[in-house]
Amino acid sequence: MRIRFSTRLVLTLSTLTATTLCQAAERNCTQNRLDGTKPPSTQFMVYPAQTVVPFYQWQSNNGYCGEVSMIQAGLNHGQWMSQFNARLVCGTGLSQSGPRGWCKSHDNQPHHNAQLLLETPGTGVTGTYEYANAPACLANARLVGTTYPYVTGFKTANVGITGYQDYLSWVKSEVIAGHQVTIGVLFQGADDPQYDHIVSVTAIGTNHSPLDSAYYGDDVLYFDDHGSYNLDGDTPANINPAIPLGAGRDNTRCTPYVFGYTFESLGRTREEANRNSAQAYSIIVPGVFPTDTINGGDGENSYVTITGHNYGFSVSGAIDNSLGGPYLVPIKVTIPKATYTNGKANPRDPKAGWQYENSMIGSAQDGSSCTNTKPKYSMKPFILQATLSGLTPGAAYNLYEYTFNGIKGTGTAAALGVPTENFNLNASMATRKTQFTATKPTYAHRVSRTSKQIVVFRAVPATAP
Repeated sequence: MRIRFSTRLVLTLSTLTATTLCQAAERNCTQNRLDGTKPPSTQFMVYPAQTVVPFYQWQSNNGYCGEVSMIQAGLNHGQWMSQFNARLVCGTGLSQSGPRGWCKSHDNQPHHNAQLLLETPGTGVTGTYEYANAPACLANARLVGTTYPYVTGFKTANVGITGYQDYLSWVKSEVIAGHQVTIGVLFQGADDPQYDHIVSVTAIGTNHSPLDSAYYGDDVLYFDDHGSYNLDGDTPANINPAIPLGAGRDNTRCTPYVFGYTFESLGRTREEANRNSAQAYSIIVPGVFPTDTINGGDGENSYVTITGHNYGFSVSGAIDNSLGGPYLVPIKVTIPKATYTNGKANPRDPKAGWQYENSMIGSAQDGSSCTNTKPKYSMKPFILQATLSGLTPGAAYNLYEYTFNGIKGTGTAAALGVPTENFNLNASMATRKTQFTATKPTYAHRVSRTSKQIVVFRAVPATAP
């Protein structure tokens, strides 16, 4: 979104699994070094069904945080696309930074409507002009998504403190269900009246029943900020180069990625979020008073006066509308080994691994670039591993790969050419097909592609339609 200014238990419905977090190369690469806060420990940690691994975003063109959040959801449900393509799949036709030479004629200012926004057109919270939005982007990416019902609220109206509590109760319920949740947050010192940045929820800590979706002030919300904040020693770096600070042998700088705050401490007005004593991130208390928004209608047009809301979306899987289904088996896509840019290996980030794109779009390391030009290089070779789970040993399966070199068209014409039902009957749509008989509950499959390609995996039993 906007460039800034200034014991572990995993719950997936009925399964608890032990796991550990990796540490950054630089010691104490945490939010505590950045804003002096530290999330309190809790009795339980509730996680989505698939672990959300941090992903480093491009900052140019007003930021790719919404696109990265969707990419993370896609990786956890069987597919890869670059940030460049994640913006195009939304189908607005606005490309990277707006229509009709916007950057050149407006002092190199990115067009906000080109980025993936959380709010939905036609619901009274935006202008009348076209912009990328979560429901359209997810549908075209062939992912099952749902949005926070900000018009009515989840259980009560999204207004005031009770509305803020309703919002976090929805977030919590989605994580408990195993879904991957994306929300909007405020930067300390920024200016948007609703949200400055889009982040991916990685976990919720609680001292209450891990199946209880009710709001508790001492619950802790953890999220990946996509590397928007980073540190040079103990000082905020205020640059976001193509390779994350702290990757490889860089042991003096670092990128924290994961932030955690109690539910009670996150809820702030815009004024409170900007105080000198405020923490790095907050969430707006909605509907306190009418406000101007520059999301979903700015760039070419004037600000729109609305009553502020909280926004978010969650992803539960890939679309499978097969009669009698769904039949799709879970697939998680990872980048298991070093990527290469212009023949040179990219270093591993201690938290994000190889989940970043070098080269970046634009040229300014502070993220101020505004460009419609594709990155100079794609990453090649670019190894992807599709790991299938929940298999029945002895059963036969078909693994389909759908590979695309880019996205053209607007609206639904920008949607990925991937079946949404009857995957075996639509086998001819696949680029490649792998047949196998499961010998254990998991199966791994690696391919070598380029990062500019869109690679989608879907797998179903051989007996499925």
